[in-house]
Amino acid sequence: MAVANGSTPSGHACSSATRAAASDHATSFVDVAIIGAGPAGCMAADVLSRFSARGLTVRIFDKRSAQLENGQADGLNPRSLEIFESLGIIEQVEKEASPMSEINFWAPCPETGRLVRTGKIPDTSPGLSRFQQRILHQGRVETHLLDDARKHSKGAIAPERSMLPETLSIDESLVADHDSHPITLTVRHLSEGESTPDAYKFDDKGVRSGLFRSSLLSAAEEEYLYKKDEKAERVETVKARYLIGCDGAHSWTRRQLGVKMLGDQTNFVWGVLDLVPRTNFPDIRKACAIQSANFGSIMVIPQPRDLVRLYIQLPIRVEPGAYLDKSRITSETILATARKILHPYTLDYESIDWFTGYHVGQRLTESFAQYNRVFLAGDACHTHSPKAGQGMNTSMQDTWNLCWKLGLVATGLAKPVLLETYSLERQPVAAALLSLDCKLARSWSSKRHQLQNGTEEDRSAEQLGEIIAKGKAFTLGISLNYGDSILVGKNGTQGAATSKQHLASKLPVGERFYSAQVVNQASATADQLTTRIPFTGAFRLLVFPGDVSKPTAKERLQRLADYFDSPESVVSKYTPSDLPRWAVIDPVTIHCAERTEVELYDFPQPSIFHPHNYKRIYCDGPSYHRGEGKAYETYGISRDEGAIVVVRPDQYTGLVVGLEDTDLLDAYFAQFMQPAKDGGYPGAKVAKVLPPDWTKVVPLEISESFVVEEVRVNGAP
Repeated sequence: MAVANGSTPSGHACSSATRAAASDHATSFVDVAIIGAGPAGCMAADVLSRFSARGLTVRIFDKRSAQLENGQADGLNPRSLEIFESLGIIEQVEKEASPMSEINFWAPCPETGRLVRTGKIPDTSPGLSRFQQRILHQGRVETHLLDDARKHSKGAIAPERSMLPETLSIDESLVADHDSHPITLTVRHLSEGESTPDAYKFDDKGVRSGLFRSSLLSAAEEEYLYKKDEKAERVETVKARYLIGCDGAHSWTRRQLGVKMLGDQTNFVWGVLDLVPRTNFPDIRKACAIQSANFGSIMVIPQPRDLVRLYIQLPIRVEPGAYLDKSRITSETILATARKILHPYTLDYESIDWFTGYHVGQRLTESFAQYNRVFLAGDACHTHSPKAGQGMNTSMQDTWNLCWKLGLVATGLAKPVLLETYSLERQPVAAALLSLDCKLARSWSSKRHQLQNGTEEDRSAEQLGEIIAKGKAFTLGISLNYGDSILVGKNGTQGAATSKQHLASKLPVGERFYSAQVVNQASATADQLTTRIPFTGAFRLLVFPGDVSKPTAKERLQRLADYFDSPESVVSKYTPSDLPRWAVIDPVTIHCAERTEVELYDFPQPSIFHPHNYKRIYCDGPSYHRGEGKAYETYGISRDEGAIVVVRPDQYTGLVVGLEDTDLLDAYFAQFMQPAKDGGYPGAKVAKVLPPDWTKVVPLEISESFVVEEVRVNGAP
């Protein structure tokens, strides 16, 4: 049951102003509550906003009074940019973000000890993605996601700031009923002063500090910052069907669930500076890994607005669990260490925008979900150093994975079992990230770059540059491969359907669906296939029938269309009759006949060519201005056999089968989709578009000459 945002179960609306001024125990109901409006929370809000038209309600709470303006995460890998393209916000992001082109490596010369450039690699390996890694401040990324969520929800989904969660309980007797509201959350409305902590706002030089959000603070210290003035009378009770904890490394949600973080916290401390530098170091506008002989290491990340971010290894050693005097970490002490590392190059600045410090550590929760009702995402379930640039990316990709599933389940289109695949898919990704981060941290902090160790330990066998190069496909977000499950039909060990991988040999099941150029059959316009299948919450059935000008391929496509049009097909069975035919499972056809040899109404209707919808049929052929895309060749699909590729809503390949394998499609979707309660979509009743019947058209006589009537101006003769 979807309940209106802020309403009672009976449907009586309650505005946010009314909630704030209500009695000390005002109660509201919502489908999904999100705690935390960082990257993971904002991505969750945007994805779920696409289901608001189906009645889904969402509230997002954040204890901060405003969005971030300085510091925090800034790296966007190609996979995140592909997701932004799917969401339709890539143009806004690319206008503001700075591209990353090259990584340079600097180390002491073995003979002279001088700091020298030892190598360089492209920041984004060519050919892996159409997008190049970019830098954009976390606050701007959050803004773009939230603006998009507001647009798609018609203003219903927006962060409710200065809201601090206080209690969380789950009624276990209700968790099996996914229409119920088993989660009870109380939130306190904070004053402006309460939600904007004074501690660590600025250091003694007036530079904005991020220490109040860093890993150097304990959970108790962070919590204390938001409890200066108790106002218990301003408490609201929220009853939710589902809850997502996106509330960071010190996650309140995680602690309420009693979920443990497993892993290690090292004694290494790093500082971070965002500054407009004045330096004679030649690679200051390129990404750099700099390792000095005696004073530690620096990572350089160029940013927009002439800023540069420096990650600086500090000469501070703190035993795990020991207290660190955070007054030792200031913009000046961090800068002093950076100057020693860069010597004899000079480092000054025009301005310093922000600074912070952090412990190096890798920790992972023992679980990502509880009862398939409460979920953890982002830093709430995995923490690591910023070395691999994955914090914001992995956090957003967690909720990108979770929330399309949650949207389908919460709106009654899919079975709750679908939610089990969130932990199944994302927990191994987080574990792999922590393993890579551990290698990077070990290499960065090796013996001759750790003055404070006072030992002469051997360096890691793998050099830093090698580790970065080997892990590149992973850090770019391109190499993820989800294992066999009900959603990923690889070998059928965990699910009911087994792919015929040879039919699309270059498109591995479980990996992201990458793009190829195609030409629209109706408009002759060339475009990337992924831009033609944006995120809507629907599965795509990409039908590659081969050369449909040939009788065999045409007959095979017709048989598939007859199946799609039947009431028992996956297209009809799972689509409620009040939704568009392509809203849940959407067939899109890419043929390889000569485009000019076939017409739109040569394709079966309504399942292949849905009348008057001109975005469902494409040709793998030459374009006028962009050359040939060669989609069949790119995906390893035979022009004779063809294939059906099931692309999940998050653009991962779920299944590859032949055009005759409708039984495998049935088996795949039956595992997790919910048959429409109204019997499904009546596809066969759609009126078809037909060409003229030329036998009934009276031929017209064509005159050999045209009569032209002259029109004279101003009565001229």
